[in-house]
Amino acid sequence: MIAIATLTGMKAQDLGFWVGGRTSLWSGDSKTSFTLAPEAGFEITPQLTIAASLALETSHFDNSDFEDDYVGVILNPYMRYTFFKTGIVSGFVDGGLEVGLGDLDGLQIGFKPGIALSMSRRFTAVLHFGFVGYNDGEGIAGRSEGIGFDLSGYRSSVGIYYSF
Repeated sequence: MIAIATLTGMKAQDLGFWVGGRTSLWSGDSKTSFTLAPEAGFEITPQLTIAASLALETSHFDNSDFEDDYVGVILNPYMRYTFFKTGIVSGFVDGGLEVGLGDLDGLQIGFKPGIALSMSRRFTAVLHFGFVGYNDGEGIAGRSEGIGFDLSGYRSSVGIYYSF
């Protein structure tokens, strides 16, 4: 068992597998929300990666006029293109789709730019900022149906990845 685990680990290191994700918890006067989004990817070349995340999102709204709960899952397969790397910093763009299920029913197709910071040989911090593309309604990102771009900090997310 130890030999198989060691060989699998060595093979994964040679092939560029990574795992990671993001999480958030927010509680305010009228809303509490939680997101857990594990992610896994495979580096095909130093510039090209294929990956996917599966996010679980829950929220509870409660104020004097309105109370509601929602729970949903978002499946996000994507391809990452790294267009520059200098030292420990690299810039990339993720292109893919997001499919929302449950209370987050919807579809979003487009691009998310970002910056990665290699903190060590194994750990990388990733910042996504914004979205450019199409959204079919308010289920996934709270946007109305349409095409456009949103490079605001409100749509930013931070994740941590571990490379094998």
